[in-house]
Amino acid sequence: MSDYYNRNRKKKRSRREKIGFYTACSICLIAVCMAVYSTYNTLSVPNTKTTTVTQSNEVKVNENVTGVTQTLPEVKLDVEVPTIVATEEPATNPTESSKNALETMLSTNLSLNYPLNSNNIVREYCEKSVYFKTLNVWKPHTGVDFGGKLGDDVEAMTGGVVTNVCDDKMLGKIVEISTENVVCRYCGLGSVNVNKGDSVDVGYKVGTIGAVPFEAGDENHIHIEVKIDGKYADPLSFINNNE
Repeated sequence: MSDYYNRNRKKKRSRREKIGFYTACSICLIAVCMAVYSTYNTLSVPNTKTTTVTQSNEVKVNENVTGVTQTLPEVKLDVEVPTIVATEEPATNPTESSKNALETMLSTNLSLNYPLNSNNIVREYCEKSVYFKTLNVWKPHTGVDFGGKLGDDVEAMTGGVVTNVCDDKMLGKIVEISTENVVCRYCGLGSVNVNKGDSVDVGYKVGTIGAVPFEAGDENHIHIEVKIDGKYADPLSFINNNE
């Protein structure tokens, strides 16, 4: 009986010793894990500070800095500007046009007076295409526009015979006065003071300023065209030509 009791006590003591051993091992393992975790945290803190400092420095670099002059490169925009195509055939080259104009001028001994007292020129004669905002087109301007007030008298620039009086959708009321190989057209009249077949002298009242429909966007004016042998010529080239 005594031997049985002693064996049981030994077994219990051996079991307790095993439990104590495993418990000690567990505590040691936990302590090691805590030490590793603590060491990891200690090592990772400086890295965080370094990252923060770097970000802070980047913000300072991107901020506006005074007292520094910076030259920016010139920026050129490649923009294609749309153009409006002329509704008429393009004029001939400048050399040919100048030659034709000179030949036309030399083909007659013509002297013209101003058609208005104001002598105000709104738009000159031009064989090259110019912009007409009323029609929104580019085309040659085959006459000279003399500006004035509605109702102002329009006088004959040269003597001759009235060969035509008509209405035109683009040019308004027109009076044509011809002399030899020259035809002067007075376009955009308000009232007409002559009839076809009348003979007029220079300075005679042809009519009054009205409106030129295809140039309605411009200020009030009379549109004067000169044709020599059927070719357009610049009226200003013959103003006071004999003086």
